[in-house]
Amino acid sequence: MKMKKLLLAAFPVALFSAQLQAGCKTPDLNGTWIMYQSNLAEQHTGRCEINVARGAFTGHCVMGHHMEFDVTGTASVDKNCSASLQMDFSGGSSTFDLQLARNKLAFVGQWSNTFGTGGISNGVKR
Repeated sequence: MKMKKLLLAAFPVALFSAQLQAGCKTPDLNGTWIMYQSNLAEQHTGRCEINVARGAFTGHCVMGHHMEFDVTGTASVDKNCSASLQMDFSGGSSTFDLQLARNKLAFVGQWSNTFGTGGISNGVKR
């Protein structure tokens, strides 16, 4: 009887842990993300807001040197929560190599672009 009670008490904890450890899927990226970038070579920062739906996104970015532009692209994530974004904008593109947090509401990673520069990126889901 004690063992049965112990198992029943442990079941919700095990279920909750399994949900926290669940692998990532591309729909986990759906929603609005606020991204911050730091360009290591050019020494400027940027902020983008993108809306992801079914592996595609649109958005708008503002760079620290008063440059603004719209972006489009694709986003995917594998089961270990490594994400990839291909961001296209007028005159170039950037590739993001990211890692989602365990709760799937934030990421950290790096990026590079067609101009030969790169940097660090992080973001949160709204």
